[in-house]
Amino acid sequence: MPSLKGNQSTSRTLNRLLLLNHLRRHGPTARSDIAAATGLSPAAISYVSSELLEQQVITERDAVADGGRRRMTRLDLNYAGHVSLGVKLMEHSLRATLTDLGTNVVDTLTAEVDARSPDAVARATADALEQLLGRSGQDKRRLIGIGLAMPGQHDAERGICLRCDRFGWKDVPIAALIAELAGAPVWVDNDVNAFALAEHLFGAGRQASSLAVFSFGRGIGAAMIVDGQLLRGRYGGAGEIGHLAVVEDGPRCECGRLGCLEAVTSLPAILNAYRIIRPSSRSIDPAGLAVLAGEGDPVAREILDTAGRRLGAAAATFASLFDPETMVIGGEGVLFGPALLDPLVATLKDKNFQRNTEIFVEFWNDDAWARGAAALAIDSFFSLPS
Repeated sequence: MPSLKGNQSTSRTLNRLLLLNHLRRHGPTARSDIAAATGLSPAAISYVSSELLEQQVITERDAVADGGRRRMTRLDLNYAGHVSLGVKLMEHSLRATLTDLGTNVVDTLTAEVDARSPDAVARATADALEQLLGRSGQDKRRLIGIGLAMPGQHDAERGICLRCDRFGWKDVPIAALIAELAGAPVWVDNDVNAFALAEHLFGAGRQASSLAVFSFGRGIGAAMIVDGQLLRGRYGGAGEIGHLAVVEDGPRCECGRLGCLEAVTSLPAILNAYRIIRPSSRSIDPAGLAVLAGEGDPVAREILDTAGRRLGAAAATFASLFDPETMVIGGEGVLFGPALLDPLVATLKDKNFQRNTEIFVEFWNDDAWARGAAALAIDSFFSLPS
């Protein structure tokens, strides 16, 4: 946690974050146990908890017996007390998901939009917010903010998309464009970073001091969180492992270079490899290819095995470099199933220099990216302001 000048306001902020993050990690806890775990005085906990109860950020749970001697009221996060809007931007549509404070889905919608037009994206996001708030009956005053997750490199602090080859964006102040129309604070970041934040806050990395995420689907990327801080790099490009060159003179990637991991092992590349050999299977999708592999189709099995081993080697490289306590594998590519995931995980374990990394494969659904985007806003509840 970054250091701040010592004053009363700073002290209250730090005490607030200590209490909130303890509840986030450990769930309902008695005030005395929070004091023992955090080092905060009973007076400090009383002051901060009273303020947070009034703001409906936390709540009091039913009293429980303490060793049979007395009953103690426990504090917990009031997950339903606030909402966040997460937006995952794709080429021709966006997925907008309204979540509670724990990234649990309240309501969701998909809207068509031309992602090449930042103005169109801003309008569609503002419209989605109004629709979802109206449909769910949520008070906009309880909105934490809006998180936008998309490919590319971003200046997260200023809310600027520095570069997105897929959508043709360069130096677009997308957070300001959305905020002006939606009347709410906006955060923007790479979609894999957003997914990593969600896993850090409420997923497999909740208890971990260091968390790595490796995601593969339409694109391939990785992210790293250490002591609650996302490693972004100087220009927001940390974790762009999908643009490692793995095949000399290989197919051209959307970034313009040849032989990138993403160009040969992304979800579209895997499906295309099968379609080239089986031209009659133009409509094949990841789940369908997984079924064929499970039924013994030799082409499907070979393609998925090769992709899994290549992805596992890339994930192992990332884990070897950063030595995470926990690593989460996710993305739409998980839908390819065991024929790809088994060789991926086996290769990751075999080639990872760090032998003690705990590995999780995240079940994937349509709201996963947008829930990650919602975490961009929710993270502001649990982190020091920039």
